[in-house]
Amino acid sequence: MPLSLGGTQKRDLNHVEAGEHRPVKMHSLEPGYEYDSIYLLGAHRDGVDEDDWLSFESAGAQNRALLGDSVLISLLRTDATEIAINATLQENRESSFPIGFGDTLEVVYAATTQLDGVTNPPWIDLLQEAQEAIRQGNTLAALPVLRSAVDNCLIRQMYIYQIWEGHDQDSAREWIEDLEDSYEPNRITIAKHGLEQATGTRLTNGPHGDLWEDFSEVVEERDTIIHSETASELAHPDQPTAIELYNTTVSLLVAAYDLFGFHNPGA
Repeated sequence: MPLSLGGTQKRDLNHVEAGEHRPVKMHSLEPGYEYDSIYLLGAHRDGVDEDDWLSFESAGAQNRALLGDSVLISLLRTDATEIAINATLQENRESSFPIGFGDTLEVVYAATTQLDGVTNPPWIDLLQEAQEAIRQGNTLAALPVLRSAVDNCLIRQMYIYQIWEGHDQDSAREWIEDLEDSYEPNRITIAKHGLEQATGTRLTNGPHGDLWEDFSEVVEERDTIIHSETASELAHPDQPTAIELYNTTVSLLVAAYDLFGFHNPGA
């Protein structure tokens, strides 16, 4: 999911020879855009019928995969608009058949892109960090970042909402400070009392109450990580679980944005 402002997702393919390190540019990368993250979708021997393609299996990350037991294919972002495709022949492969040095491979991949020079709000950068950590299998690092993204997004969106409603910057800040003087200053303050006072609807119950309840699992997992007394007690969530918690977090933020109601009531 492209999270950067103006971001999009592109698919492309390129050819690389077995044993080659090849810098390439995406055919579909538009002027003014740059890569954010990339990941492999597939690879096969060029000119070979699909029935005879070798197996394609992830090698521990979204940008690395094994083609049979012959080639390790990896993608590397080398600068803002260029990537490199590596096709490394494995020393322990059974023989030079069916892939040998110099054989042509077709590699299919996708990339999230963003406008160059974009400065994201912190919650977008935090979601991107969590996304990349999950892709790399580092689920332990992702979950605390997810909760921080929600904290940052809710307080920023409340501030922007007050500006939208006609407050100047100082009075918008005062409104939020008054709210935090009355309640504990955390994301629950905004999700519950802030949204209720501003829009008449809470994020913690109402139409999106189930999402808030689902997000509590993210908070619980984060608290387990942050407050564990010894490293041996830390259980790394598996990747499917981390992806599910990530998707829950994004859905909650979309729901919050919907409740803030950034639209023209006369349209």
